[in-house]
Amino acid sequence: MSAHDLLIGGELAAGAGDAIEVENPFTEAALETVGAASGEQVAAAIAAAREAFPDWSSTPAGERAELLHEIARRLRENGDALARTMTAEGGKPLIENRDEIEWCAACFDYYAEIGRDSAGRVIPPIEATQLAMVVKDPLGVVGCIVPWNYPLLLLCWKVAPALAAGCTVVCKPSEVTPLSTLELAPLLDHLPAGVVNLIAGAGDVGAALCADERVDCIAFTGSVATGRRVAMACAERL
Repeated sequence: MSAHDLLIGGELAAGAGDAIEVENPFTEAALETVGAASGEQVAAAIAAAREAFPDWSSTPAGERAELLHEIARRLRENGDALARTMTAEGGKPLIENRDEIEWCAACFDYYAEIGRDSAGRVIPPIEATQLAMVVKDPLGVVGCIVPWNYPLLLLCWKVAPALAAGCTVVCKPSEVTPLSTLELAPLLDHLPAGVVNLIAGAGDVGAALCADERVDCIAFTGSVATGRRVAMACAERL
């Protein structure tokens, strides 16, 4: 297996779709070729997330919190290697990417405790005989589509709250910077299979995520033009 295979249903697999050549933006030299997810692999990742959702959403919040704290610990432990990958594929200075890893870890620590502490609220009733409550339920499968400039931080800002809430995720990084995201796979191997799925690809893979009726939410960061297309695709299934 490659260090940059896809993670689908807890298993590593080479991307069976189009080859993605990842370049160092400073030297313009090829770093690695990664296989994009084929249509079948996108469908398999969504199916894995859907299958994992009932058990994950019913896992006690305290147990989910400990699993998220473990992700934070592993991010810090592997921070230097991840930062070097981000510098190689994205071009930002190494010191900035080391900071980004710490921000990612802090994000998981933060949402671990939010998930442990927040499940709804009691609101003032309008009659003396009433008890009014807001109960927060997980949505289901969240598709996370991330750009190139903060490949891990913008991913963690989506994944951490989704997992804390009891959702499962399918993550697609930018085809320009997929390596650091795919390197997260071993940091997630303590989670139940299918809770987090990592795939690679360009706009066609993102479009497949948006179009699949088994995906309940899309979390997207990117250009205005692409954001419009994502919003229109999601509005069809609102």
